[in-house]
Amino acid sequence: MQLTNTTDYAIRIVCYLAIKKHRVTTAKLASELKIPESYIPKITKQLKKEKIISASEGISGGYALAKNPEKISLFDVISCMESTMAISRCLEKDGFCSRNYTDCCKVHQVLLDLQNTYNNRLENVKISDIIRPGKDEYFGRFYIILKVNLAENSYECIYSHNRGIYDDVKNAGTYDDFLKVYCEKYVCEKDCEKLQEFLKSDSLTEHLKKGCSEEDIVYQRRSEKNSETYVWMEVKRFVDENEKTAVITFHNAKVIPNTIVNMERELRQKAQDETKQYWKMVSLLAAVLNHNNLIETEHQDDICFYTKQVYLQLQKNYPEYGITEEEIENVSHLAPIHDIGKIRVPIEILNKNGKLTADEMGIVKQHPLTGAEMTLRFPRGATTEKLNKYSYEICRYHHERYDGSGYPDGLKGDEIPLCAQVVGLVDAYDALVSVRPYKRKLKHEEAIRMIANGECGVFSKKLLQCFIAAAMQKEWIKKADS
Repeated sequence: MQLTNTTDYAIRIVCYLAIKKHRVTTAKLASELKIPESYIPKITKQLKKEKIISASEGISGGYALAKNPEKISLFDVISCMESTMAISRCLEKDGFCSRNYTDCCKVHQVLLDLQNTYNNRLENVKISDIIRPGKDEYFGRFYIILKVNLAENSYECIYSHNRGIYDDVKNAGTYDDFLKVYCEKYVCEKDCEKLQEFLKSDSLTEHLKKGCSEEDIVYQRRSEKNSETYVWMEVKRFVDENEKTAVITFHNAKVIPNTIVNMERELRQKAQDETKQYWKMVSLLAAVLNHNNLIETEHQDDICFYTKQVYLQLQKNYPEYGITEEEIENVSHLAPIHDIGKIRVPIEILNKNGKLTADEMGIVKQHPLTGAEMTLRFPRGATTEKLNKYSYEICRYHHERYDGSGYPDGLKGDEIPLCAQVVGLVDAYDALVSVRPYKRKLKHEEAIRMIANGECGVFSKKLLQCFIAAAMQKEWIKKADS
């Protein structure tokens, strides 16, 4: 559906009359709004018929609004000028459908939903909103976006346009506490109960389809604290019960496209900055490991390569694991920092030629806990959530073994995260084919034999099969022998 020039002229006339607040002649409307004078009687006739404007003749005659601009919506103006507001023939009053599928046609249902959204948006935008100076915020800034942890009733503020509300968010305790504070301070009294019932944590997991839902309602929010003027707001909730998360957005009901574009741009930039900061931290730690001779640059590249090849084989052999390309890239690039906890192990112990004493071995066995603790200081945010999870699991669990004989927690079987299992196996292989103060460099075939025989601890059969298949590839052998 495309609005006609006549409708565009009608909107301009109504807005102009709302600004002037007095009668305006046909000649004045034509010259000020650049509308052909011959068009105006045709337009004003329709507007008068719908009692949107009034007209009088004589020296002081002209046109004026017949009602307050707050009571005239864009829908009122457009619908009185257009022959139909329906975006499809099947949505007309006669209910025309070429196949008589009105009750079950999926296309009909989609179009009906779009029609309702279209009508509601136009009805919500009043002429007073359009002419109000300096009130672009009224047209649809996103005020708050929250990410809710359903399991813990906790939340994170991903975005907040209004600083005052952001301060309230920071001071609230649980997600339900925030909801209570928000309603008390900002929501019209008659809408408080409705909003709380829609958004309280117990309600978020209701009416789910396949564990998910996407719903929204509108409510009135005070335009300013302690003000009796209200802005129509829309709140959307996106719930994923499988992930135990919900995303809640509070925004003005009169959203305009540019506002959404700007908000998305800001969020993308924030996400890019967070991710960039995270990988800078990883690179810094890798450089520290290299400086302390705990891992050489070429070995960092090797470990990345080995990890990626094993993961690719797992993805190929076991699609039920649901391994994504993103997981492969992230884990392979994080693999070199698995030993960052060794930064706190005395260098004389790490470089000791002989066998370590029980006390010395006890100190070395603390490095997974130390490394995991260090990852908790990495940059944290919505975009780095998975990276934080992988880095913690890799550092803490890479010395765990499938039979429960590993350390520091003695995890067994699939209690050990897959990323830690893969990096643990790669770490064992890399240690065998590299020179260490306490051992010589072993050949590729000898290292594989020792791992397959369980001389480096027990790994799952599926992981061992994928490791051996990956290690037999020409590129792997070439890298191992170089």
